[in-house]
Amino acid sequence: MSSDGRAASSRPAPRAPGARRAHRHVSVSAVVVLTVVWVLLWDEVSLFLVLTGVGLAVLVGLVFPLPPIELHGRFRPGMALRLLGRLLLDAFRASVDVVALAFRFGTVPRSSIVRVRLRSRYDLYLTLTAELVSLVPGTIVLEAHRSTGTLYLHILGATDDAAIEEAVRAVHEAEARVLRTFGSAAELAALQADRPQPDHDDVVREGS
Repeated sequence: MSSDGRAASSRPAPRAPGARRAHRHVSVSAVVVLTVVWVLLWDEVSLFLVLTGVGLAVLVGLVFPLPPIELHGRFRPGMALRLLGRLLLDAFRASVDVVALAFRFGTVPRSSIVRVRLRSRYDLYLTLTAELVSLVPGTIVLEAHRSTGTLYLHILGATDDAAIEEAVRAVHEAEARVLRTFGSAAELAALQADRPQPDHDDVVREGS
């Protein structure tokens, strides 16, 4: 083989158009949240704790980088207020039910493990829906499968088919409120028409 061939083979392969080299960076919001958690764990506030919290947060962000979660829809403040109001109402109602169940003497509270398939498999919507569901007393998210968009829930007091169906409906309503708050036009149209949610890659291409 000629020297020109050896030189050509030793050159690095050109990157594909549009390909970007991965860079590790630390989110400022993540540093703030982790620092606050670190200070709260020590139950006191000092300059030393704040500085060590910032240092640990940066170290965690560099060693264990999280994939970026991008919002390709549009944040709607009005729907966010409705989401928050419904969350408070659901939490109040569930608290009353849990207290009533706790004071029901002579009976042992029963529960069920329920699998709920969400409309969307997008990480952001899956996480927000799981958080909304977990904040309601009596319901705990045991496991979340991001590949299938499935939540496994522990539902207190759900002992018959009617109660399980009600729990599934509540989760789907929580996801619908998340979509109305953060979703794109295509996602809202699919939700309104009761169609399957579009693939996230299609949503990205639509918004680009």
